[in-house]
Amino acid sequence: MKTRLRFGSRIHTRFGEKFDALVHRARFLEENGFDIVLLDDHLLYGTVSAVALDPFAAGAAVAYGTKKIKVGVAVTDLVRRHPAILAQSSSTVTVIANGRFVLGLGSGDMMNQAPFGLPTDHRFDRFREGVKLLKMLWSSSIDNPVSYKGKFHDLTNAYLQTGLTKEAWPPLYFASFGERMLRFTGEEADGWIPHCHTPETYGKDLAKINYSSERAGRLSDQAVQPSYYTVASIATSRDKADADVVGPAKFFLALIPEALRKIDPSIQHPGRIWEKNPDPRAQREMIRKIATTIPRETALNTVIHGTPSDCIEQVSSYAKEGCREFLLTFTPSSGLWSGDEMLPIAKLFSEKVIRYFQEEYD
Repeated sequence: MKTRLRFGSRIHTRFGEKFDALVHRARFLEENGFDIVLLDDHLLYGTVSAVALDPFAAGAAVAYGTKKIKVGVAVTDLVRRHPAILAQSSSTVTVIANGRFVLGLGSGDMMNQAPFGLPTDHRFDRFREGVKLLKMLWSSSIDNPVSYKGKFHDLTNAYLQTGLTKEAWPPLYFASFGERMLRFTGEEADGWIPHCHTPETYGKDLAKINYSSERAGRLSDQAVQPSYYTVASIATSRDKADADVVGPAKFFLALIPEALRKIDPSIQHPGRIWEKNPDPRAQREMIRKIATTIPRETALNTVIHGTPSDCIEQVSSYAKEGCREFLLTFTPSSGLWSGDEMLPIAKLFSEKVIRYFQEEYD
């Protein structure tokens, strides 16, 4: 029997909305066959339309207000959040959600670190050490305290009292692009949650993760759950769906030059020049300007878009490369921060795409 594909959606609140709107969207997605909802972890976005809530507090409320859908943070980092605080926060949401919580981790971005005086150097080394401490603290207890002296953190007879056994730890999904992060994902992660791939580049990076996993002695075929986190738009008209999604698709490729280089090395990208500007709103405009130089088809080749049959074909292409979980940010005509306008799009996707794969794989 084929492994069933799973589908999730990012949810958020826009400026001026009450929090109930977030829980309402999660319940709607749960009722329409989605497997997981995802919350960002930002201190700021650089746009007045957005609201940057703490995803652990918000996620706990969403979990409490739903019955079976999983709740994930995609993604946080171990710079803004000390490993001990993150271990406790994620364990708390796991308890409230009765095990329905997923923790996405990345190395962080300067836009959410530099304005607050947080360190932006040694990103990979901080990430690797933070993951080590996270797991040490999850395994600690009053009878089994842990000590550690590292480059960035020290622990001395430290322990947490989360009440979780190892079997109940939340799964760790890594957002990885570079070679070291891909290897580390294979060694330590439970899932992979990248952005901005074509099916071909996705398959190549997943092969690297699987190779690393095997070398680390993790012999299970599903040691690392392969996911894909991308923007999506579905409509009865291919032109309408493409028009709604192409802007965000270009923006994310501009934001992640490493991904663009993998997809098409011939496209010129100036690098992360916005990181030299201290103003987050100015940074966002610089990224937008870079996005205008990215070819339309290059961007569209990295997202799920078009009519239902188009979306089925694209999902199938990623599934053939090994992807088993599609985590989507739906893009209404009114933009990413449109609120309930994403619900009809999600419903159409559920009725035409999710239902197709349920029948195909079950």
